Amino acid sequence: MSAAAVERAADERLDVTLVKLGGSLITDKTKPRTVAKDHLRRLAAEIAAGWSGDGLVIGHGSGSFGHPEARAAGLAGGGGDGRPEPAADRMGIARTQSAAIELHRQVVGSLVEAGVPAYSQLPSGFLTARDGEPDGPPPAPLAAALREGLVPVTMGDVVVDRTRGASIASTETVFDFLVRALVPLGIEVRRAVWLGATAGVLDGAGRLVPRIDAANICAASEAAGGSPAVDVTGGMEHRLATAWALAQSGVESLIIDGRRPGLLESVLRHPDGEAVRAGTLVRPSEIEDARQ
Repeated sequence: MSAAAVERAADERLDVTLVKLGGSLITDKTKPRTVAKDHLRRLAAEIAAGWSGDGLVIGHGSGSFGHPEARAAGLAGGGGDGRPEPAADRMGIARTQSAAIELHRQVVGSLVEAGVPAYSQLPSGFLTARDGEPDGPPPAPLAAALREGLVPVTMGDVVVDRTRGASIASTETVFDFLVRALVPLGIEVRRAVWLGATAGVLDGAGRLVPRIDAANICAASEAAGGSPAVDVTGGMEHRLATAWALAQSGVESLIIDGRRPGLLESVLRHPDGEAVRAGTLVRPSEIEDARQ
């Protein structure tokens, strides 16, 4: 992108909200390739009802559609050691992405059926990685879609890795990349909403942690743990780590229970409403203090 184009984009700033539909929420992670259709249809309808038309990007986990294949392909933990030379490994990469895309089609289809102008944007189409870390230019097609009033839909994906050959780019990783990469295109992420199958971040006794800031991030991270099912991206622990990293960039996160009917719609419709108290709000202390 030329300097002139970047300057023009910066003159027309657009604020964006990120929403992640967790794999444990929209699939049954104990049964291979099984969609939780009731949850998915309801959440799509809530997005349609709650979306104001402002900038919105939706991401989703793979749940039971990609993690087993990724582990079998040696992609657990973001990639294997070195370049995947054997043909079997390359086929494993292909099978992992194919499984994830199978779910992706159903997510996009449910959103379109509900009346959301969903526009598929696979991470493998706009970023690569270097030793497991996302690497790539600003995603101009995704930014253009946002400015056209479309709702880009992305997911956890397998991307080409310049060091390892291939690695997993989780939805959390993709969101973290977008927060930084969209800025030169005049687009600023203001908020991330994470939906899973728990009330939010829970402490060691199973109680909801309503706020996370610098004072309790270490204790909350220790209690979060990973996913009880096959999950190569780290479950809640990875989600919280990403939410905290985003908070350092000024992006607040709300982690909520996607199983609660009406909650996502309320959060989208009233960003500062009472629904915020239903989950875990992650933000730096200085932002918290400024709003009190």
